[in-house]
Amino acid sequence: MSSSVIAQEYGETRYECIPNVASEGTATLKASKLSDDAILSIARRAGMLVMLDGRIGRETYHSVTGSLSSLHRFVADLHDLMSDRSAQ
Repeated sequence: MSSSVIAQEYGETRYECIPNVASEGTATLKASKLSDDAILSIARRAGMLVMLDGRIGRETYHSVTGSLSSLHRFVADLHDLMSDRSAQ
């Protein structure tokens, strides 16, 4: 299952590439809406451990841990997701 499939599953992810004037034209990716569930799902797929630490009221607290290689996979999946969305 690709990252884009995960995002489509939640139907909430949209990205917009905007120029960063302060960085002399460097493009900045702005996520207009990415659900917590989508982010946690990508982290799990990358091999990271996602733990629910607790809930206070409506706020949920998670810990996400993993190896450096799982962090690289997370970043690659997120990058693929952003590339897929910007191509649309």
